[in-house]
Amino acid sequence: MSDKSTALWYAQPAKSWFQALPVGNGRFGGMMYGGTDRERIQMNEDTLWSGEPKETVNREAAEYLDVVREMIFAGKYAEAEALIERHMEGPEIESYVPLGDLDLIMEEAGEVSNYRRELNLAEGIARVQYSQNNAVHSRELFVSAVDQVMAIRLHSERNISVSAVLSSPLQYEVKKVTWNQLILTGRSPVRILPNTVKSSDPVHYEEGKGIGFNIRLTVIIDKGRLEVSGGRIRVSGTGTVTFLLTAETSFQGYDKDPALSDKPSLQLGEARLAKAASLGYEQLKERHINDHAARFCKVSLDLGGQERNNLPTDVRIEAIKNGVEDPGLAALFFQYGRYLLLSSSRIGTQPANLQGIWNDSIRPPWCSSWTTNINVEMNYWPAEVGNLAECHLPLFDLIEDLQHTGRKAADVHYRCEGWTAHHNIDLWRTATPVGGSPSWAFWPLAGAWLCQHIWEHYAYSQDEMFLKRAYPVMKEAARFGLDWLVEAKDGSLVTCPSTSPENFFIAPDGQKSSVTQGVTMDIALLRNLFDHCLEASGILSDKDHAFIGRLEHALLRMPPYRIGKYGQLQEWNEDFEEFEPGHRHVAHLVSLHPLDQITLHQEPELAAACKVTLERRLNHGGAHTGWSCAWMINLWARLGESEHAQRFVNELLAGLHPNMMNAHRHPKVKQDIFQIDGNLGGVSGIAEMLLQSHGNNVQFLPSLPQKWMKGCVKGLRARGGFEVDITWENGKLLRARILSTAGKSFLLRTAEPVCVMQNGYEIRIEDIEPNVIVFGTKKGQSYEIVPRSDRR
Repeated sequence: MSDKSTALWYAQPAKSWFQALPVGNGRFGGMMYGGTDRERIQMNEDTLWSGEPKETVNREAAEYLDVVREMIFAGKYAEAEALIERHMEGPEIESYVPLGDLDLIMEEAGEVSNYRRELNLAEGIARVQYSQNNAVHSRELFVSAVDQVMAIRLHSERNISVSAVLSSPLQYEVKKVTWNQLILTGRSPVRILPNTVKSSDPVHYEEGKGIGFNIRLTVIIDKGRLEVSGGRIRVSGTGTVTFLLTAETSFQGYDKDPALSDKPSLQLGEARLAKAASLGYEQLKERHINDHAARFCKVSLDLGGQERNNLPTDVRIEAIKNGVEDPGLAALFFQYGRYLLLSSSRIGTQPANLQGIWNDSIRPPWCSSWTTNINVEMNYWPAEVGNLAECHLPLFDLIEDLQHTGRKAADVHYRCEGWTAHHNIDLWRTATPVGGSPSWAFWPLAGAWLCQHIWEHYAYSQDEMFLKRAYPVMKEAARFGLDWLVEAKDGSLVTCPSTSPENFFIAPDGQKSSVTQGVTMDIALLRNLFDHCLEASGILSDKDHAFIGRLEHALLRMPPYRIGKYGQLQEWNEDFEEFEPGHRHVAHLVSLHPLDQITLHQEPELAAACKVTLERRLNHGGAHTGWSCAWMINLWARLGESEHAQRFVNELLAGLHPNMMNAHRHPKVKQDIFQIDGNLGGVSGIAEMLLQSHGNNVQFLPSLPQKWMKGCVKGLRARGGFEVDITWENGKLLRARILSTAGKSFLLRTAEPVCVMQNGYEIRIEDIEPNVIVFGTKKGQSYEIVPRSDRR
C-alpha cells in the first residue's frame, strides 16, 4: 500500500457513489466501490451525451434587441426582462450521460478483516486489500492514458471465483465476441430534458439517432476455467485475474451526425484492446504510472500535520466538521484536485465539465454541462499555477469550436461581428442562450471570460507561438465586445442588455429584475479582454490599426468601477438595492480575482470596497455552495486576509463528500450533488495563499495562515515563465528557488529584505520601490532567494 500523504484511504467499502473512488485518463473514467462480495465500477466516456447537431439560433431575437434596450434605458427593467425571456432565448442544451457498469460478483463467502481501500494520487491507481478465509485478497484499478484502456487485476493467495457482468442505464445489448471477451453496444437518447425541467417523459430515444457507444471486456487468467455465457464471464482459478476494458463512442465532432456509423469506434476499441492484451498487465501498469507520475509529481506540498495521515480520509473530514485543525488534509485536498484535473482533462479529450468526467445520472445536475458564468473557468484556475498546463488545452479546443458556432449566434441574435457564447454549453457547442430566467440564461459574455484562459496560458509560459495561434480567437471575441457596447445616456459605452449572473436587484420602482445596463462583471471582462488584445497586438506586431484604435477608444469611454452606498464595490451600473444580499455569486469581484483589474497594492480604495462586498455577502449567508466557498478562498487570499482564507479552506473541507469530492449544497436542491469546480477552485485558492504573481509582480506566502506556520511547496508556476519552490518556518520565508523557463526579469514584492543567490554567489538586484526588487534571469537557470539576515 502507498504513502499516506498522497493517498485517500478508507477502512470499509463504499456504500454510495459519493464514497466511491475516481479514476480516469481524461476521456474514460470509472468510480470504484471496493466491495468484497460485489465490486461495482461505474464508467463514463467524455463524448457520451444525448442529442445530435441541431440549429439553435433564434431569428426572432434581433427584432427585439433595440426595443429591449430602449426599455432598459427608460428604467423599465422588469418589462425588458420579460420580453427577453419570451422572445430572445433558445432551446435547452443536452446532457452528459453515464456509460455503464462493470460488476464483479465474488463467489467466495466468509468474514472479512484488515480491509483497506485507497486511491494513490501519485500513481493514479485505486486499490483494495482485505483478508478472508485466511487468505489475502487484493485488487488494483487504473485507466491508462497511454494505452486507452481500463485495467483491473484481482489477486488471491487462494482460489478466485468471480463473475463479470456488463450493463448500462441506457439502451444496450451484450454479446459474446470470443471465448474470453464480451462487447456491450448501445445508443444514447436523442433528447434529455435538463433535471431542472419537470416532465413525465424527460428521456427520449429515436431509432437511428443519437450517439452509439460500446464497451469491450477481455479477461486474462493465469490458470483455471473461464466461461462466457448469458452476457457474463465467469472465472474460477488461482493466482491472478486481469480484466481489460475499452470504451468508444460514435461521436466524430460537434457538427457531424453521430448515428451515421458505429464501425470506426468498434474497430478502434478492438485494436486498443488487442494491443493492451499483448502488452500484459505489468507493462500496462508501468507505462501508466510513468505517464501519470511525470505530470502529477511536478508539484509537492507539505503543510505539516502528517500524524493525521494514519486516520482514514472520511474520519478526517468528519473531524474538520468538529473544529479539528488538519493542515495535512488541506495539502491532500490540494493534490486530490490536481489529480482530478489530470484525470478529466488531457490533450485531445473534452474539457472537464461540471463533474469532470464522473457522472452516474441520466439526468445529471444542470446537464453536467460546461457552465461558463463561473464554473468551467474555476475548473481551470489551477491548471497553470498547479503545473498542469497541458490539461488546459482541451478548454482551448472548446473555445476554438465555439468561435464557429458563436459567430452565427453573434450575427443572428445581436447583429454583431465576432463570436459569443452564453452560460450553458454542451457537446454540440451550443453558443445561444437557453430558456429560462434571463438572470442566468441571458449572458453573452462567455467569450470574453474564456479568452482570459488563453491569456493565462501565455502569461505563465511566455510562449509567443501559442499566442500567435490563439490571438485570432481573442480578437474575434473582442470584435463582438466592441459591437455589443452601446452608448448610454451619459455618453459612456455599456453592455445592454446586461445581467450579473444569476443575481437580482430591486429597481427604484420596487420591481425585482436581473436585466439592466453595464453591470460591473461585463465591464471588467471586456476591459480585461481589450487590454490583453492590445498587449498581444504589441507582442505580435499586429498592424490592424483600425481594430487597435477601436479598443483604445472603447477603453476610454467605458464606465469606471464605482463604490456604492455601503462602501461596497457596485455590482450594477446603478447602486441598486440587492434582492438577495447573501447571493452565492460575487460576479463583480472577477475584477479582484481571477482578473487583476483591482489589486491590493495599486488600487487600495477599490480593494477595500471588495472587502466590504465580501463581508456583506457573508453577513447575509453567502458562500453556501461549494464553488462559492472555493472562490472565497481565492478572493480573501488576494486581499492578504490569511485567516479568512484559511477559514474557507476548512469550510470547504468540512463540506466534502466522503470521497473528497466537492458537495454542492444548493439551497433549492435537496439531492446529493458533486461539482468538481469546488475541488479545483479550492486548489487555486490554496495556491493563491502560498504564491501570487498577478499585477506584474510575484509574492511569496502572501496569505499564509497561522495554522500553516511551517511548510514547503515545490513546483508551483508564476506568471512570467517561472517555476517556484518555497520553504518557510515560523510563518516566514526560509528560502525560495525559482527556475526561469523564459529568461524574463523577475519582479518580487517582499515582506522583508532578501538577497538573490546563484551558484553560491549573490547577484545584483535593483530596488524598484520599498519592498519591491527586480533582477534579470536566463532561461533554464535557477536562483535562490533568502532573507538578507540569512545570507551565508
